[in-house]
Amino acid sequence: MRKFILRTFIGIVVGCACAQAQDYNLNSHNLVPFSMNPAQAGNANAIRLGLDFRQQWPMLDNNYTTVRLSYDQNFYKKMCSLGVAYSLDDQSGVYRSNEFSLVYAHNFDVTELSHIRLGLQGTYYLNYFGYDKLEYGDQYDSSNGRVDNSTIEDFETNTRGLFDFSVGAVYYVENTFSLGAAVYHIAEPENGFVRKSENKLARKYVFHANYMHDLQYTNGLWGRRDLSDNYFFVNANYQQQADFKKAYLGLGVFLTPVILGVAEKYNLDGVFVTSLMAGCSVKGLQVYYIFDLPTYERENGAWSHEISLVYVIKQKERFPCPMVLW
Repeated sequence: MRKFILRTFIGIVVGCACAQAQDYNLNSHNLVPFSMNPAQAGNANAIRLGLDFRQQWPMLDNNYTTVRLSYDQNFYKKMCSLGVAYSLDDQSGVYRSNEFSLVYAHNFDVTELSHIRLGLQGTYYLNYFGYDKLEYGDQYDSSNGRVDNSTIEDFETNTRGLFDFSVGAVYYVENTFSLGAAVYHIAEPENGFVRKSENKLARKYVFHANYMHDLQYTNGLWGRRDLSDNYFFVNANYQQQADFKKAYLGLGVFLTPVILGVAEKYNLDGVFVTSLMAGCSVKGLQVYYIFDLPTYERENGAWSHEISLVYVIKQKERFPCPMVLW
């Protein structure tokens, strides 16, 4: 019965003629390279490879899984960066969204230590909807509790491809502070499987800030402009997409090679979720584990976990700027 209810719910949400599609949401956007703002591509000032995995409600048979692969690189002499990313968002094996993104970011100097980065992202979506795996309300006979195979639901196709564009900007002071904003799905492309013109990928607005305090050095001391191996950081962001709203506040400390953090998420509808993060960084390889504390009874699987791997290959020419963590 529980599986039937969940499959029916997914069918209503995904197949509804007036639905507004929504992006997947990671706990660790501050760890995942340029996932929160295309202008952050190349902000590690190196060649960077990323692998991210998230599983929500893992104790249920119909769990949600998200995987993201990314590459970005800063080109110092050109004052620009390029990034490529692929994401797979699998919702119970019924709805799958494949995202292929190409990102360009450009750096403008404001002062010797402060800069502005502008980013442009182009994305191609290839979505799949397994409507044949679902049960719908009109298939359920309340008199006997049985489910038959007939339904009046009519889907045009089980795949949908579309192009999309997003933009972002970040102002930052090297290794101290950053403030940014991004707008995703500017054109709100059609994204439905029923009455396509009424199903749009809703525009998303993102605002974020990051502060880092070096625990070992002071800016300018001995001519240093990079971070030491010990620092404290605070991150905040706000996201809004159609009716979905989320506020996030995280803080932590990096004491080489260990990174520890805690974050509070609030969906502005009375639901708070606390996340714990632990990681380490060894010779360019960064490994993180993020765990959402259960919001309901543990046996219901109402929790999630994420694993993030980032590998940074330092280049000979280095242009210092803040690397956003947690």
